[in-house]
Amino acid sequence: MQASDRVLAGRYAAALFAAAAGRAEERKVQTDLAAAAKILSDKTGVLRHPRVSPADKKKLLQSELAGKVGATTLSFLELLISRKRYDLLPLMAADYGRLAAEKSGTAKAVVRTARALSADAQKMLAARLKIFAGKDIELDVKEDPELIGGVTVKIGDWVLDSSLRGQLRRLRGRFHHHGN
Repeated sequence: MQASDRVLAGRYAAALFAAAAGRAEERKVQTDLAAAAKILSDKTGVLRHPRVSPADKKKLLQSELAGKVGATTLSFLELLISRKRYDLLPLMAADYGRLAAEKSGTAKAVVRTARALSADAQKMLAARLKIFAGKDIELDVKEDPELIGGVTVKIGDWVLDSSLRGQLRRLRGRFHHHGN
C-alpha cells in the first residue's frame, strides 16, 4: 500500500461524496458502499484479477448488485474497475465514512420564500432551526413567487410549510374529509 494510494482513495472518496451530496444521497451511498463491499467480498479475487476483462468485471458487478445498491454507487464501482483501482475500495469506503461523519454535524435546510429574506432574517431562521435540529444549519434559500406569502423549510424528510398556499391546501383537505 503506497502513500499515493491513500491520496488517491481520498480523492475518489471526495468525488463520490460530492456526487452523493449533489443528489442528497450521502447516507444512502454510505450504506450502499458497505452493502456492496459485503456482497462482493468473496468476488474480490476476480474483481482484482488482471486477466479478467473490465467488461466482465462490470457484468459481475451488475449481476451481483442489481437492485441492491443505487445507481450512484454502482456507476462509481464501475469507474474503479475501469481505472483498475478496485483495490482502493476498502480505503475509499473508510474515507467516505469520515467525510459523511464530518458533514453530518450540519444539516441542510432548503428554504423557499415568497419574498427575498434579508441577511438578518436568514441568520435568525438558521439560529431557530439549529435549536430545532440540534445541529448547525446550512441554508439553501430560493425565492418562489408562487408561494403566496410565508415560507417553506425542508430538512431531510421533515417539512415545515407556513405558506398561504400550504394552509389553503390543508383547509381544503379538512373540508374534503368531512364533506362525504
